[in-house]
Amino acid sequence: MIANHKNLNVMLTYIEKIPIPSEPEKLIDLGVKVYARHCVMGNKSPLLALQTSSWEENGDVVNNVLRLCELIKTEFNPSLQYFHKRDELLTKIKASLEASQNLLSDIYLDNPRELGFWGFDV
Repeated sequence: MIANHKNLNVMLTYIEKIPIPSEPEKLIDLGVKVYARHCVMGNKSPLLALQTSSWEENGDVVNNVLRLCELIKTEFNPSLQYFHKRDELLTKIKASLEASQNLLSDIYLDNPRELGFWGFDV
């Protein structure tokens, strides 16, 4: 689509939003993949530029929610508090994933398949 803006032809592009899972297990799995890639890249990770919901802020949450999910699976009758705490932690992971997806989508605007290397379903 081409729009005329102050006598300039501007090419408008639309990139379909890559879905972030809503199921807890898939959300955790994606969080693990993105956080692991971020850690492996170290100082070269583009995700260091995140100002809010950064992995430096929420990275430990991934490990905590993994331990909590394991506890929920092994308990015979898990407490509702475990599920509430898991859901609270998942909101932080989802916020980091959304921020990561937005930043990576901007960086890899010309090649959105790069997000697949971070664990996103492209």
